[in-house]
Amino acid sequence: MRLRTGIIGVGKHGQRYAKHAVEDVDEIELVAVARRDAVRGREVATRFGCELAADARALADRADLDLLIVAAAPALISEVLPIAAARGTRLLIEKPVALNLATGIDLAATVARTGVYCTAGQTLRLNTVVREIVARVDDLGRLDSMIFSQRFPPQLDLNWLDDPAQSGGGNVLHTGVHCFDLCRVLSRRESVSVTCVGRSVYTKRTEDLFSASLTLADGLDATVACSRTTRSRNGFIEITGEKGQLVGDHVLNTLYSIGESGRVDVPLGPPRQTVLEMLRTVVADCHADRAPSIPYREGLAAVAIADACYRSMGSGGRERVVMPPAGP
Repeated sequence: MRLRTGIIGVGKHGQRYAKHAVEDVDEIELVAVARRDAVRGREVATRFGCELAADARALADRADLDLLIVAAAPALISEVLPIAAARGTRLLIEKPVALNLATGIDLAATVARTGVYCTAGQTLRLNTVVREIVARVDDLGRLDSMIFSQRFPPQLDLNWLDDPAQSGGGNVLHTGVHCFDLCRVLSRRESVSVTCVGRSVYTKRTEDLFSASLTLADGLDATVACSRTTRSRNGFIEITGEKGQLVGDHVLNTLYSIGESGRVDVPLGPPRQTVLEMLRTVVADCHADRAPSIPYREGLAAVAIADACYRSMGSGGRERVVMPPAGP
């Protein structure tokens, strides 16, 4: 069975989903897309040989879809998720999975009430370097600290990203959530509290640079620093434990360990296309009729850390991280 799929939001990232759905995943049939810019939406629909829906709500309400992918401004998630969930349409919600924590808790309740399949697009988990670190992190023994740094070029072409009413926030919410998610995945611990500072370099109403200091359960420390202010790209990860370190870069596809004998490079396969891997994961889940491999709540947990970061930026002090209730 092919999953008849619609995509809401076919800008740069949404088009990655469309391209892989059409060209690389035989189990998916791209039926329709929706985009606020009708002219560009029509161009995308023509390129991928699918329909252009009248709008996002109309696409979410279609009875002939098996899967709906939402890769749009977070404010739109609240509008379309309940519509699709009421129809029983499977959902893939790109990160960040909600405009803010409170909204996300309400959406999670909708997912739980309807029992709909809803997965979070925390795609960095599927990266080649990240997967290798996950496989090796236990070799470090007791963990002492983690450092994450992501640096990317400015996103000056996305006007909605600098509008908090649509985006929910800036770099903390749209880049930081990847690192916050990895804090949880690699340590298997929840964050307890955080201090965070941020500022605007190119943006006006949201931050495009921030640094956060997290305290996790058992006193583990994590530092997350991200920006969209440089003409370069990196994704630095350093995990330090009692028996050594793992140091990698998920953008540059490098990884090495450091122990008593010094540095040892870790052989890696080619970089995985994480959006493609996300689609393959959804297909596998659906064909096996199982719960999402990355449940919606996993994405919401990262939003909860971002929420505490914003409170810290406002108060100037350390803020407690309030995790969402357990659920799907």
